[in-house]
Amino acid sequence: MMNIICADGRQLASTLFPHQAAERRGVIVINSATGVLQSYYRHLAEHLSQRGYDVLTWDARGIGASQTCHARLETARMRDWGRLDMDAVLRCTVSTFDIPWEQVTVLGHSSGGHLAALAPSLQNVPRLILLASGTCNWRLYPKAQWPRLLFAWRLAAPLLLHSLGYFPGKAGIGHDLPRGIAWDWRNWSLADDYLFSDKEIDTDGYKNYSGKIFSLSFADDHGFSPPGTVADLLDHFPLAQKFHKEIQPAEHGLRSIGHFGFFKRNNQVLWPLLENWLS
Repeated sequence: MMNIICADGRQLASTLFPHQAAERRGVIVINSATGVLQSYYRHLAEHLSQRGYDVLTWDARGIGASQTCHARLETARMRDWGRLDMDAVLRCTVSTFDIPWEQVTVLGHSSGGHLAALAPSLQNVPRLILLASGTCNWRLYPKAQWPRLLFAWRLAAPLLLHSLGYFPGKAGIGHDLPRGIAWDWRNWSLADDYLFSDKEIDTDGYKNYSGKIFSLSFADDHGFSPPGTVADLLDHFPLAQKFHKEIQPAEHGLRSIGHFGFFKRNNQVLWPLLENWLS
């Protein structure tokens, strides 16, 4: 573990998986999905380290080892995960390893991908991998998902946040979410253009990013990042060199992948997709 200090003084916990090959091939920073602990990505991190990459996983403020108080008392907002936390992680990465930005790759799962360009330093990173990452505009989901989403955002979330002061993990997220995190996610999801409708944040990083983007989505990911949301996120990167591939589980002999399955050890048949693109 090593601590990362953000511009506002907050400390984040991270874990380094040093490269196991004779030569380092680069550094990969893994950004977690909403409420997902960094430990969830350890199997993929270990796999990539064995192939010559230094890999860094980390917990955002209010989550896992970076949590300093009960979710009810946490003041973080989801926007902070991008503009403060991710930015600090990237800057710490190049300074700690004493490497040029050209050796850094960001791998973002779900919100860890769609928040990435809120970090000013992403502009220095030449490669961005988006895994099951799209916007969360409810109108872009299959219509069968609309009742679930609208119930969550218009009724359940406000009720829980007003009564408890946070969004409990038992409601289906897995980790208690602080009030500001949940409100940002809820309000953006109901807006016309997700976080890009929020006039309080600077989204120029998306339209200015000119690096390479490799986006992997999964045909059976209906409830979190279906095709319409993935395409919507990629459209907000007009200058990037983009490659998108949607994976059918059966193509790789799998029954399902969904939103979280890529990172499971028994699905590592999928991992060469990353290695091939990186090399």
